[in-house]
Amino acid sequence: MIAKSHIVKNLNWLDCEFNQASTQLASLMYSKLAVLELCGWLEEAIDKMILKCAKRKIKDNKNYKYIKDKIVDKNYEFDYEKHFRNMMVQIIGLHSFEKVENKMNSAILLNFKSTLGTLKKIRDSEAHTHLVPTRRIDAPSTTQRHFSHLYNGLIEFERCLKLLKL
Repeated sequence: MIAKSHIVKNLNWLDCEFNQASTQLASLMYSKLAVLELCGWLEEAIDKMILKCAKRKIKDNKNYKYIKDKIVDKNYEFDYEKHFRNMMVQIIGLHSFEKVENKMNSAILLNFKSTLGTLKKIRDSEAHTHLVPTRRIDAPSTTQRHFSHLYNGLIEFERCLKLLKL
């Protein structure tokens, strides 16, 4: 099961601070931090899910270490096709990944993919710029909604992986 208590607590705190901020710059800082915090959690959650799946499938410790060192630890992003899907296919194979996607609730999968794409664009922008008071960043409450779609998608992937014994 993917842990969510810390990220929920952090996003709630950032939303509260955002709502109480006395300056526009403070509001922007809380908004930016919420995005970056969610992205950090997301990358860790995906890595843990991939490694957990690998642990179930891979019996040789050298191969597991290879997956950890060369596939998971070398990945620093979360684009659905280029990163998430690619890692999953390397672990369970394309045929098995097709089975997982076909078993998933299509609305949850669509929301997951869409949110990953949206969040990646936001994160790429925020991670490579500094704040000026004229910038616009979504409030932490919007980031909390993104979290909900991401969490549901990851849980649905876990459910289908277990259902298919992958």
